[in-house]
Amino acid sequence: RARDLNPLNTEYALAELAKLTAGTPSAQCAFDIAFHDLLGLAAGLPLHRLMGGYRYRIRTSVAVGLGNVAETVELAQMRAKQGFRILKIKGGQDPEEDVRRVRAVCDALPELTIRLDADQGYSVRQALDVARALRDKIEMLEQPTPARDLDALRQVSVLSRVPILASQSVLGPESALEIVSQRAAGGISIKLTTCGGLLQARQIDAIARAGRLATMVGCLNEPALLIAAGLAFALSSANVQYGDLDGHFDLVDDPTTAGFRFEEGWLIASDVPGLGCRVEL
Repeated sequence: RARDLNPLNTEYALAELAKLTAGTPSAQCAFDIAFHDLLGLAAGLPLHRLMGGYRYRIRTSVAVGLGNVAETVELAQMRAKQGFRILKIKGGQDPEEDVRRVRAVCDALPELTIRLDADQGYSVRQALDVARALRDKIEMLEQPTPARDLDALRQVSVLSRVPILASQSVLGPESALEIVSQRAAGGISIKLTTCGGLLQARQIDAIARAGRLATMVGCLNEPALLIAAGLAFALSSANVQYGDLDGHFDLVDDPTTAGFRFEEGWLIASDVPGLGCRVEL
């Protein structure tokens, strides 16, 4: 029974709970981060130190949603005023328009780092055309082709001079291993709620590291409690090179009081044990 499990025996407890949470990684993630929070509290250590303590801060990108060129530039400028230094422009509906949008943002904010998330929207040819057009403009192109078509993703990755990041193609350690073995991408995005939590995320990161692929810690629209868990993971591993932990910034009525803070584009961990968050429901 779940109530009889000792959360300090994290690996065993999560293995037992996997029988109840099969097919629902978000439920598995909830147990996982709760158990890891308890581990940190029991040890008297902030979770990022307990898991490795590689760094204490990481820059995060923030999403710039779909819109026309003028709307995209306006939102990008607003995000820059809020202190963000990395923008992830959402695209995938119109490759040529995406190129115009990115170029306009780069012209308006030349000091910022720009990423493009195609959200599975391109064909191989479209992805390569966009990558060629934006070769000197973007840091990476995220999930340009459909998630299940690893051959298409691999073709883009092999032929593109822009780093290609797999995102929706990564559901857990097994899919990460497939991407590494096929050399289907230059990097992997890891989302805790998608893969099932910190234990699974660390396995994905280890697979990527063995294959010499960098990782990015991403998120969905989610409260600061989950962002704190993603941040702890991002700060614990030398292989995590990119942060994309912006899901809480525009969330209304977030019950979480976060221990981490945001300063000039950086997410900075606290020294509070565990996740360092308070939740008031």
